[in-house]
Amino acid sequence: MSVPRSDIGNTGRQARLGAWAIALAACVWGFWGLAIRASGLSGPHVPCIVLGTIAVFGLPLLPRRLPRGRAAWMALAATGATDAANALLYFEALARGPQPVAVLSHYLAPILVALFTPLVLGARAPRVAFFALPISLVGLALLLGPDALTLGDALMTGALGAGSAVFFALQILIQKRFSDRLTASELLVWHAAFGALFLLPFALTAPVPHLGGVLWLMGGGLAGGCLAGTLFLWGLGHVTAATAGVLTYVEPLVGVLVGLVAFGEPASATAPLGGALILGAGLWVVRAAARA
Repeated sequence: MSVPRSDIGNTGRQARLGAWAIALAACVWGFWGLAIRASGLSGPHVPCIVLGTIAVFGLPLLPRRLPRGRAAWMALAATGATDAANALLYFEALARGPQPVAVLSHYLAPILVALFTPLVLGARAPRVAFFALPISLVGLALLLGPDALTLGDALMTGALGAGSAVFFALQILIQKRFSDRLTASELLVWHAAFGALFLLPFALTAPVPHLGGVLWLMGGGLAGGCLAGTLFLWGLGHVTAATAGVLTYVEPLVGVLVGLVAFGEPASATAPLGGALILGAGLWVVRAAARA
């Protein structure tokens, strides 16, 4: 049975639009550092406000029913907890800077997803992940340059970014494990609500944030959470996972440019090579996983 040419054309058009949607979402995510720095805030206030904004303004996306079963609620709580830790560490890395170190160290996550896959999903990890990890760690050392040998801001930023990558990888795998029981909108909104609730006790013990900073973070939550998250989820329905994985690498490129242009942050002489190794290793794993 042949497929009408009009249907083929519509499918191709949807795939192109999906790819553009994912690339645009990743581009928006690359501006997280600008929103965090502009707010002038740090600590638990930042992820709590951002996740709370996503949860509140994302409510219209939810289906008219609650998730069913204890396993579904446990999965949502687990993704909320892992994303709370991920956001706390990553936003703190962005607040400290340098931006290239924060963004690129966070992009160890694709390799960690592959390595953690046997633990969470029971599937074999791509063999290339075991080679990509040391390559990316060498890249991280080159990205830090001489600061890798000192306890300075760059080393602390890299540690925070790498720590956020661990929790982000776990979050992605848990969401994938339960994606057959929960819709994309449920995963997006409910996990943000749980994450905000987990962070709320810590945020309440910190000094009260100023209104201007709160508004900047709410704007970031709307743009980077609700808008970009919706674009990404819509695009994911029209392209392959491999294509989506490659397109998300727009984020670190934009993040690095934001750090260089907006903040004029200096980079070590070996930073470009280090960044290239981290991104190259991640893309290697994404493509290998897609082929598998």
